[in-house]
Amino acid sequence: MRDRRQCMLLFMVPAICLFGGCGQAPREAESGTYEESVPKEESLIDENAGEERDVNEIEDDNSVISSDGDEEEGIAGNLTDNGTPTYFPDNDSIRDSIYHYYNREEHERVSEEETAAVRGKLPAYSLTVRNGEELALMREWYDWDTVHSVTVYFSKDLAEWQEEDLHGLKALDDAVCVESDSDTFPARALTYLTGAKEVYLFTSTDVSDVTGILPEDAGIPSQIQFVSLYGYREGKYAKLLRLLEDSQVETLTIRADYEAESPQGFWLDDVARIGTLKKLVLENVTIRVREEASLDGCGLAQIEGFIDQDTDLCFVESLAQLEEVTSRIIEERDLSPFLQRKGLSLYLEFYKKTSGFEEEDYGGSNYTVCSDFNRMVSLSLEEDNKFLGIYQRREDQDRVAECFVTDQFPGSSYEEEELNLSDTDLWIRITEGAAVYELRPEEGFAFEVGIRNRMAFADINFDGAKDIVMTAGYFGNQGLCYEFGWIWNQKSGRYEFSPSYSMIGNPSIDSEHQLVRSSWRNWAASHSWAIYRYVDGAFEIQSRLTEELLFEEDIPEDLEVPEGAEVWRWQEEIMENGEVVEVRNSYAVSVEGEETLYPEVYASYYAKDSYWGDGN
Repeated sequence: MRDRRQCMLLFMVPAICLFGGCGQAPREAESGTYEESVPKEESLIDENAGEERDVNEIEDDNSVISSDGDEEEGIAGNLTDNGTPTYFPDNDSIRDSIYHYYNREEHERVSEEETAAVRGKLPAYSLTVRNGEELALMREWYDWDTVHSVTVYFSKDLAEWQEEDLHGLKALDDAVCVESDSDTFPARALTYLTGAKEVYLFTSTDVSDVTGILPEDAGIPSQIQFVSLYGYREGKYAKLLRLLEDSQVETLTIRADYEAESPQGFWLDDVARIGTLKKLVLENVTIRVREEASLDGCGLAQIEGFIDQDTDLCFVESLAQLEEVTSRIIEERDLSPFLQRKGLSLYLEFYKKTSGFEEEDYGGSNYTVCSDFNRMVSLSLEEDNKFLGIYQRREDQDRVAECFVTDQFPGSSYEEEELNLSDTDLWIRITEGAAVYELRPEEGFAFEVGIRNRMAFADINFDGAKDIVMTAGYFGNQGLCYEFGWIWNQKSGRYEFSPSYSMIGNPSIDSEHQLVRSSWRNWAASHSWAIYRYVDGAFEIQSRLTEELLFEEDIPEDLEVPEGAEVWRWQEEIMENGEVVEVRNSYAVSVEGEETLYPEVYASYYAKDSYWGDGN
């Protein structure tokens, strides 16, 4: 810490929270309702003997355990060979979800009535489906509004899928991961994903491509706009990329095969004919171009990827629609084509490795020095042990903003080729016509260098003029994100640092409602949200909402709470001039096995179109 203000930056909330985290109390689907177990004294009818028998006379082979831990006898034949009740669906995932729904252990009893009551209500964030029968069963038992991603396995000949089951894939309306037990699967399988918006291919299996062609009357569904390919090696997915030429895909991510011994390159020529493609992300993959002419007419606007000596920078001139390049420079080379392209936004990292914290990853040779580039951007590094770590350039009309992040090492550690960071410097240079000046954060505001220290133009005070924001880093053990903000002053014609904006954790700009939202995690069962408005030149907190599970000593005395129950509180604080002027508390009492009754205001906190919901 540099001073007291920096302390305030890190501890402005009760506990530093996870970036973007937001939690919610248990929903109805997590608590549920169920009937009481059948008493031991109740007589049962032996279907084989046709006579009434006392439950205590039934053999122990089929016994189950009731929810209160007492052994309860069952009817012969009511359990499968593995001890699961016959009225359970024949699927391990669904069975586990039923036990989780009622918060039961596997040795505890879940009655047939309880089982029937959760049909179509089971919550699940992600599911795995291996055949059509399993998909039909999961569609019957799960609440699909809670499902965000599904992994689907296709064999080489789709033998596990009937035609009607394939049509059932349209129910998958968010993210779908496609897998195969072999090295390929039929291309036509993709045509059935008519609800998926994002498709992730081959996340864990060694699938190299698709086989066959698309049916004449079907193609890649038009709503699929994001595709991610895993385990990439040069030449892999060639057929699939050709199929995407007739798709509506706008973003394509290529993830390298981390077991490959040499760096992998990706040819821009292979995606130049995907007419709708706007963004190409190459993760640990270098940019390559075979023929410059092949890029004519390509609509790519954003490209991310490594740049080394083999990268042909001709793509900058060939891609007429190109707006932004994000790259890690891993070898010294001439980068002048980037600077000569007017209007091109740049984010360049001069670190060779940034993924780990091992000592060998941060040796003296961890960075790339491009002396010619430094001269072109008028960067003077007088100390031998100081280097350019990140360079960014963005333009807004005739105004150019360049961001420099430099690192410096102690002389001894530099000579020993060990990186012990001693000083990081950040500044932004503004050029507008003949006027040139620098922007720096005020003294005492912390900056954490790392990948994705992004700078951008954004109207954060909603006056119609673009301001400048810069990611300052992620602080605390929960990784709370802060941003520096410089607001455009119309009178002075310059940007001015905004301390109040730079103190907002996890800021999110809500242009529609002209406010800034914030959210953070206090602890595992406590989360908070806050709303800020720009008033008289500063951002002021207007209200704060905290959702939390109360400890016993914090439960109000006048609140009737059964023994063993949990109490959740939603505390809404209305504020003026930074002071709390009104507090509104709402409670929910959660009893295991009973439906949780939430306060009337609860829905307004989480609805997408509500005051708070837009920020969750």
